[in-house]
Amino acid sequence: MATDVKKMMGDFLAAWNSHDVIRILSYFNDDSIFEDVATGIIKKGKKEISDYLNALFVDTPDFKFEEKAVFGTRDWMGVEAILSGTHAHSSMPGIPATGKKFSIRCAGIYQLSNGKISRKSVYMNMTTMLQQLGLMPAPPK
Repeated sequence: MATDVKKMMGDFLAAWNSHDVIRILSYFNDDSIFEDVATGIIKKGKKEISDYLNALFVDTPDFKFEEKAVFGTRDWMGVEAILSGTHAHSSMPGIPATGKKFSIRCAGIYQLSNGKISRKSVYMNMTTMLQQLGLMPAPPK
């Protein structure tokens, strides 16, 4: 069991920031669930998560998390972060690549089992992201 949640999260985000899919997957159980609440995407198991990550890093080649806050207990951990990158390609039907940069707040909630992630749910402000990408009008001033 991971007892140092702050260290685990720091190492996990470093794996994300290096785009090392194999290293990222090493934090997950074989039957983990990965849910992106804003898009409705749910991936089950390491193969589906791997495919999702590989597409994500093609779509956003400079994808990066900046940790803001971390908390945790024995079976749960969470992070608040800034997610940024450039929308260079699009694997999502109906959403064209814009080549524009984005920077949004996000949060992740992780359920742990045997020291690894059994479920990850990520929450982000998709409206702000789409506005920054020029795919949705900015709010009125």
